[in-house]
Amino acid sequence: MDENLHRTVNAYRRLATMFNRAKTHERLTEAAGIRLDRPDVQILVTLLDAGEPRRIGMIAEALQVESPHVTRHVAALERRGLLERVRDPDDGRAWRIALTEDGAEAATACRRVTSDWFEGALKDWSESDQAELARLMDKLADDMYVHLKPQLDRTSSAR
Repeated sequence: MDENLHRTVNAYRRLATMFNRAKTHERLTEAAGIRLDRPDVQILVTLLDAGEPRRIGMIAEALQVESPHVTRHVAALERRGLLERVRDPDDGRAWRIALTEDGAEAATACRRVTSDWFEGALKDWSESDQAELARLMDKLADDMYVHLKPQLDRTSSAR
């Protein structure tokens, strides 16, 4: 194995282990002041990032999961008053999912907590190093998705 590849895989494993051991999700929701499952946080933050209501399929695509998975979580988040359905302006028969005021507050709080963690970890990094990390993380996420998509598709169809 190439030394750089070995270092990259090792760093990924260390990060994944640290995130699991630190119980970051539990700390995130506690710091944000709201009890949410991981998928709930992902849905809320995805909608916050989108800046507008989205159809279930668009949310599922952004999260790289199947629509029924999103539908179940959206229903629970609706019952909690964090999401609501609004008519799709492009197709009056369809619905989009929108953040309520409480949902936007919860998503903003979760994003703020996560951003604070990264800001603390990267505080001594130069602006150019931070920009390079952002560029490379985007590239890694995109390339890993393309590489693993056939396996993700097989997993989804097996359900």
